[in-house]
Amino acid sequence: MDSFLAEQTRCPVVFNSGCTGLGKEMDKMCQTRDLPMGEEVELPFWLVPKLFEQNMVGPKMPDCFDERVWQVVEAEPRNVPLKDFNPHFFEFGARFNELLRDEELHENLEKAFVARYSKLLVGAALSTSEFKERHLLSKEEERLLDSGRDSMKAFHDWKYATTEKLTVAHTVKANKKRRAGGAYGSNQRRAMGDVTNKT
Repeated sequence: MDSFLAEQTRCPVVFNSGCTGLGKEMDKMCQTRDLPMGEEVELPFWLVPKLFEQNMVGPKMPDCFDERVWQVVEAEPRNVPLKDFNPHFFEFGARFNELLRDEELHENLEKAFVARYSKLLVGAALSTSEFKERHLLSKEEERLLDSGRDSMKAFHDWKYATTEKLTVAHTVKANKKRRAGGAYGSNQRRAMGDVTNKT
């Protein structure tokens, strides 16, 4: 579901060729029946890859990945509400960059994820108290947080609530006795040999 919603994000593109009879369909602000070449419009992202593959459009960097956004994220990774920029910030970023293959965008996404994971999510996932900063999280971060907390809860439930005790398996006990018995017999034979040699 989140992947589907991420692909609904509107993405700015510039048309490399005109669109006959699709002016209003592609851009509601278009005053003509045809969309002229060079026109910039916003389309749902799911529509962009096919048009890009056919060289009909050139995608532009969305506002949610603007340079000013990265400056804020880098300065205060713990306190930035990524959800306000895009609810599916990392999911959409990864899919968009599969198309654009922009090295700087890739690095910015990776640095932002690592910084927020270490400074915001790890402590929250290990804590049992209420997390009051959920409004700062993107959808992907919320999933990570919930998964981490569910895992910690399951571990604590097992650790403190179980009445079962770990015991040594019967076969392990039998092997230990066998080895102990073999060592004792070997020592006895060695001792008897020493006595015989002295006499």
